[in-house]
Amino acid sequence: MANSVIDDMNDPEFRRFLAQEELILEVTETICDILEKEKISRKELADRLGKSKGFISQLLNGGRNLTLRTVADILHVLGYRASLTPFKEGGQRQENHTPSHAKQTKRLAY
Repeated sequence: MANSVIDDMNDPEFRRFLAQEELILEVTETICDILEKEKISRKELADRLGKSKGFISQLLNGGRNLTLRTVADILHVLGYRASLTPFKEGGQRQENHTPSHAKQTKRLAY
């Protein structure tokens, strides 16, 4: 008999996997949103990073491991920084109200 979604959600390993996938999706969607907002193509992002367009596509499509260093590099070449705001599972997510830096750096809160 097949497991139900309820059974899956009670499995700690499944919930851990789901949390990983949700964070990866949030990061890749945020980067894609920035690219669209700034009118920067994946090819241009690849050029700025010294990588291939295929590499960028794999990262943003979930086919390649997206490390924190890679995220920082991508945001850096786009003129952004990231701020991580953890919140308790099932709790309310709060916006990050960090004061702006003296240097005009665009802020990005996940």
